[in-house]
Formats: sequence, structure tokens, C-alpha cells
Amino acid sequence: MKQWIIFTTLLLISLQGLAKLTERPPSLLNNGAQLEWINCWFVIPASYQVQCGYFYPSDYQQSSIRLPVVVIKPRRPSTLSSSEPLLYLTGGPGVATGLDQEGIETWWQWLENNPWSVELVLFDQRGTGLSQPQLDCPEIRTMITQTLAQPLSGNSQLVLWQHATRNCYQRLQGQGIELSHYTSTRSSHDVGELMTVIGGFNWNLYGVSYGTRLALTVEREYPERIRSVILDSVYPPEVNELLEFPFVYDNALNILFKSCQADTHCHQRFPQLEINFFKLLKKLEKKPITLLLSQPLLETSNITTTAATSSANQRVVVNSERFMEILFDAMYSWDVVETLPATIEATLRGEYESLRSLVQDYVAGLLSESLSYAVYLSVECHDRSPHTSREEFLAKVAQYPRVRKFVAKQWDYDLCQIWKVGDAGEAFRQPVNSKVPTLFLGGEYDPVTPPNWASQAVNHFPRGYLVVLPGNGHGVVDSDYCASKVVGEFLTNPWRKPYNTCLSWPREVSFVLEEQRTEKLLADNHR
Repeated sequence: MKQWIIFTTLLLISLQGLAKLTERPPSLLNNGAQLEWINCWFVIPASYQVQCGYFYPSDYQQSSIRLPVVVIKPRRPSTLSSSEPLLYLTGGPGVATGLDQEGIETWWQWLENNPWSVELVLFDQRGTGLSQPQLDCPEIRTMITQTLAQPLSGNSQLVLWQHATRNCYQRLQGQGIELSHYTSTRSSHDVGELMTVIGGFNWNLYGVSYGTRLALTVEREYPERIRSVILDSVYPPEVNELLEFPFVYDNALNILFKSCQADTHCHQRFPQLEINFFKLLKKLEKKPITLLLSQPLLETSNITTTAATSSANQRVVVNSERFMEILFDAMYSWDVVETLPATIEATLRGEYESLRSLVQDYVAGLLSESLSYAVYLSVECHDRSPHTSREEFLAKVAQYPRVRKFVAKQWDYDLCQIWKVGDAGEAFRQPVNSKVPTLFLGGEYDPVTPPNWASQAVNHFPRGYLVVLPGNGHGVVDSDYCASKVVGEFLTNPWRKPYNTCLSWPREVSFVLEEQRTEKLLADNHR
């Protein structure tokens, strides 16, 4: 009982402090955009000062769009002024920023891990998270759940994706949703208006994954308001997702095979990793593996189950196409990359425990409700050139023969042929040129935004600094202490190339051997 009284007292203290912060009139721009300050919808630790509000962009009257905003004050003395906040742009596209009660807990931890002493501004982009209207495609999630249990060929699965996508598109249009309002161009205008309505002309932008594309777009359109930009896992607007797909898949395999070969212990234990990988693909093509994922495992991955999965277990059939997807998904995280050679070899022998762990994470990602497939499609289909020809795509596929089987039909079944949202235009797809100090961060093993994209984009920035972290995957700040230190130094002085002695530390992936793989699985399950 005493503990409950203490907790209630602390909660009241934090809410009283919040009430003082939110006793502010709405901020209104001449174009109609406004920010309405309200009491926060989540519990705030007593040590934090937080402001919350709803942002209504200038096209609100036509779109009825409302975006939640959270401003977290620094707890430590800062070298930056209150007019130099850090605006976080999340990835996806279509991923929620995490502003509900469960998600905000991760931000308290994020601030502990990244003690940059800067005012942090968070918001959900259009159609995602707690924004209104919230866009989603339950048709796609239902299709995914059903097809996981089937040994479908790549072509058959692509047909089902088209069917589910068409159903979602038609339903949203029937509800009066104008999907062309959910694009990078619109979101960049939201950011420009949000910066203006909060105040200040010295903003720092932090983008991760797709958020880097949005940050670059904002940097191009509003350079006078930007003090510095941090780009983590760079996805520049000149990259054509469809055309780059064959390279990205092949590059992921190349990274894995060459890294194991370069590692003495990995190469000694798995000298024929690449040969055995393709042996495994042939084996799975003839005889797929069937795994059962128990319901508790799915629930721990924050999946809200549908009627199709609410009873007993989720059945997952792993054929060659699905195994490629699982492997690619696993390479997002460097600590999973180090287990992949042992997992490939074990799966080839018929041992599936480590594969089961990868499948669980893969399914969690596909069904996670933090991703809006509708926003993802609207952004990607609007950004990408509609003039990519089949011949152009197949010429790209021909350059990467070992993944041809898995990528060759992507143009024929391209979902953007269904998801019509207009075209961002060729000017949008030109490389961004800017004099704003910009830090480009890449992970050596990143499969989805390979660091060569960053190394090409930085050439257009006279004050651009490129830092590639060896042994890292996607999202380097969230997985590397050194990256966080580099960002902190850059925020303090963005006009000087950041350097920390940690950059000279050896940081190669330490591949887990087969006997260690079992120990790691047991440890992960225990956690």
C-alpha cells in the first residue's frame, strides 16, 4: 500500500509540472497550420519535463489530418539553446514513432543511451502511430498470416500481395482517403510548418532510414531553418527502390560470405559457406521446412493476433524464397549477423532451433502494427519514378545472376501499378545539394541502406561528413555506443568533422560458431 501511495504522489507531481507547461494558448500560423498544447496522454517520470500537443497542418481542412507532438526537455545542462531543438524523423516509411504509453517508455531509455542534453521533439508522421486518420491495410496482414502457412512460389505470393493491396487501396479510396496526401513531399511541409509553429530558426534534424530521405527533403526546402542534420542509415531521394532491389539483395549475400571468409575462425569452421547456402536453397525448394511458432512467442513481439492466428500456433512454411527473405531481414542487426553462418549450416543438417528464432523475428516484423503498409506504399510509389521500364529493370537483374530467381518478377508484380498516388517529380529525385553541416552515418553490414548510398550522397555537401561504422548493421546509433558519441560531438560543433577515439577501436563482427550458437540461443531465450 505504501508503494502505491509513493507512486501516486510522484505521478501527481509529474502531472502538476506538466499542467504548468501546457497552460499555453494554441500556436497559429497565417496559412492555418496550428499546434494545440494539451496534457500528455501517457505517464511522465518525475525527472522529466514534457509538453504534448496536436499539430494540424495547413491542409487540415481538406485532409482532417492531426499529428501528435511530444517535446522532451533536456534533464542536464545543455550546450545548445532552447531554440536549437532536435527533431526526430522515424523510418519505414510508415513506421510509428512510438508515442503511446508503451512506446514512450523506449524513449526514456533512448535518452539515457544518448545523453546529448538537447530538447527532443517527436511526432508521428501522417497516417502512422497516433495520428489521425490512421491508415492501415488489415487486408495485407490477413493475407500474410494465411500465406505463411503455405509453400507458395515467389510468383504466387506476389499475386496474393497484389490482390490484398488492391482491396486495401479500393477500401481507403471508398472511405474518402486521399492517399496522395501521404507522401514525402507532404511530410516535409508538415516538418517545415511544425518547426515554424514551435519556433526557432536553428533546428537540428535527426533522421534514421527512411527518415533520412525526409530529412534531406526538409534540408533542401528549408535550409535557412536548419542548424545541422544527422542522417543514420542513408536513403537519399535519388535512390530508385525498384531498380536497386537486385543489388541490395545480392549485396547482402556478398557482405555475409566475404565477412565470414575474412574472419579466421568463421572461415575455418565454415569454409564452404556460400556453396552450402545455395545447397540449402535447393533443398528448401524441393522440401520446405514447416515450423510452428507458439502464440506466447508471437505476443512477446507486440503482434496483435487476428482470428486466423488466435488459436494455438502459427504455422510457417520456409521454402527457398521465404528463407531468402528471412536471411535479409536478419541482417538488419549486427548481433544477428554473427549467428547466420552457424544457422545456415545447422539448417542444412536439419537442425532448426536457430532458424526458428530468425523466423519468429521475421514474422513479428511482417505483422507488426507499428508499420502502416498504406503509408509505406503511398510514400514509395509517389517518390519513385513511374517511368522505370521493364527492360531497364531486367538489365539491372542481369548484373546479379545469383539472386535472379528471387527478384526477377518484381517489376511484373510491382504494387505501385495498383497504388496510384501521383508523382513527386524529377526535381524531387535529384541529389540534394546543401551547405548545412550534415553527418552521414552508415553501417558496414547494413543490407537495406548500404553505406555506398551515403558515400555518393555526401559528395553534394561541402560541409558533409561521412562515418561508416565497421561491423554494424542498420540504425547505427541504436546499436553502437561510438556512433552516439560521434553524434554528440557533432551536435556540439557541427562545423567541424566529428571524431572520437572510439572510432579507432577494433569493431569487427565476431561470428558465433556452432557450439556458441546454442549458448547464445539459451541466453536470448532467458532474457
